[in-house]
Amino acid sequence: MTPAVTEPTAAARPQPSRGSEILWSLISTALLAGWIWWQMGWMVALAGVVGVLVHETGHVLAINALGCGPGRIHIVPFLGGAATGKRPPSTEFKGVLIALAGPVFGLLAMVPFFLAAAATGQNRWLGGAFFVAVINLINLAPAPPLDGSKAFGPALAKIHPWVERGALVLVGAAVVLWALSRHSNIFALFVGLGVFGALKRGRLRPPARALNLAEWPASVALYLVAALLCAAAAAFTTDPLVVGAARRLLRL
Repeated sequence: MTPAVTEPTAAARPQPSRGSEILWSLISTALLAGWIWWQMGWMVALAGVVGVLVHETGHVLAINALGCGPGRIHIVPFLGGAATGKRPPSTEFKGVLIALAGPVFGLLAMVPFFLAAAATGQNRWLGGAFFVAVINLINLAPAPPLDGSKAFGPALAKIHPWVERGALVLVGAAVVLWALSRHSNIFALFVGLGVFGALKRGRLRPPARALNLAEWPASVALYLVAALLCAAAAAFTTDPLVVGAARRLLRL
């Protein structure tokens, strides 16, 4: 399972019919769910599909709110999802906000799993919530094509473009090695090709106004807050008191 990414559409292209879009969405979602189910079981498959849809919805809401829409969600079989906009963001700070909206909003996908755990008393539902938190946290790694490269990359480039490129290579290599160690070969290939493609193109993002002196610290702070929220959410699911507390809340 690959965390979702957000890329603006490069150019206008003929739009498929509504019926073919719906059919492909159903097929791609089924392929994604089936792949995860085969690899990790039905609980993780459910968490993966719900997590991707909510994550991408966060991107689309930000795309539309910041004038880059209309945004669209695409499910990518075996990988995850993508949210695209009609036009790229006009400033790097807007790009940061769009990138961070996915992982932060995506944490809401944990809610039904917490409720299921509270209602049934079965801790296995917390595994689904944990998976949702983890895919959003991984997606914040600053390596293309993950959201972290768009959320934190501009701040690194503000220091010096080679700082961003160096971080891209180091973090990208670390993510690839981590994925290979967990036998997630498709994810490793996905990130590896993303890093290689970004370096080959020489341009890591669409042209946009660079961060100014006020936006740079704001970008860093927002990125760190998003990462902390995702890490805290993942840790929260491992707390043995969570289910008991949730069940008590449901009785109120």
